[in-house]
Amino acid sequence: MRLKGMARNNVGSNQAMNTSEAPGNIKTQASAWWVRVDSGTMSADELAKFEAWLNASEAHQEAFDQVNLIWQELDGIKDRLAAVMPPPARKKPVFNPWQWGMASLAAIYLLLVTAQPINIWLRADESTGIAEMRTVQLVDGSTAQLNSETALSINITNTGRELTLLKGEAQFNVSPDPMRPFKVHAGNGVITALGTAFNIHHSKASTEVTVTEHSVLVQIDPDAENPIAPITLANGQQVAYNPDTGLGAITNADTQLTTAWQRGKLVFQGKPLGEVIVELNHYHRGYFLIADPTIANRRVNGVFSTDKPIAALDTIEKSLNLSSNRLSHYLVLLHR
Repeated sequence: MRLKGMARNNVGSNQAMNTSEAPGNIKTQASAWWVRVDSGTMSADELAKFEAWLNASEAHQEAFDQVNLIWQELDGIKDRLAAVMPPPARKKPVFNPWQWGMASLAAIYLLLVTAQPINIWLRADESTGIAEMRTVQLVDGSTAQLNSETALSINITNTGRELTLLKGEAQFNVSPDPMRPFKVHAGNGVITALGTAFNIHHSKASTEVTVTEHSVLVQIDPDAENPIAPITLANGQQVAYNPDTGLGAITNADTQLTTAWQRGKLVFQGKPLGEVIVELNHYHRGYFLIADPTIANRRVNGVFSTDKPIAALDTIEKSLNLSSNRLSHYLVLLHR
């Protein structure tokens, strides 16, 4: 990593931030400047323009710091892989398929998951990191409680309230305003509030909507040529959808279980190990991996604390009679 930091002047109190700049535009500008500075080929004139942009507002400085931090983490991939891959040996090593298989799996996984958040971060107005939860106060009086590794874009105007859950999970508590519908886009669906509170869990696999108070409308593919009519979810009801299978059936939900994460708990009732590991990774500063796909469908039951993912994994490993290979607590590979 060539860019370790850059001196900059403090923003003067008489220098106001340009409020016409959208957060997404500032993030895009910060990323573009980072690439140019990191190239090491900037002219004196370009460097002066960069310094002027950086010192134009605190928002510019914060955005550039965040981009710099992200790419520093990406540069750390080499060190992580060096710890996983077997070192070169002068003698011909004894071939160990299990060791090499785990190393290759870990290398591919690290490259994929570390690079994914950049595009989402550029689009998000609010986001949380690993093991971070935060409540966002919206300008209309509503709140969005964000679970770990969640990204949310926000567009609230005088005529409407449009939010997009880019990834992760959030609980929305909506302030009534009949003149401005409150809509949350997630995956290929749109959820419109008819009342007060609902929870959305959005991942690549599917989107799950649970109503915790009053009701919501759920519509998938609203921009399709022949869109499906929206359905109404009442308090205590839940539905899941995805682009492949469409809208699922409405079911009754245990709202205490759905919102357990808000109380720092993870509750699993017969959940496949593969899905449990995905959930635990949201709260662990490292990676849990299933190195043996034959165990991914083992069922897990239990209540665990979100702030103790290692303890949760230890309990699961013991209860399912599994084994693991560990490179400290950072990388844990489960197998039979």
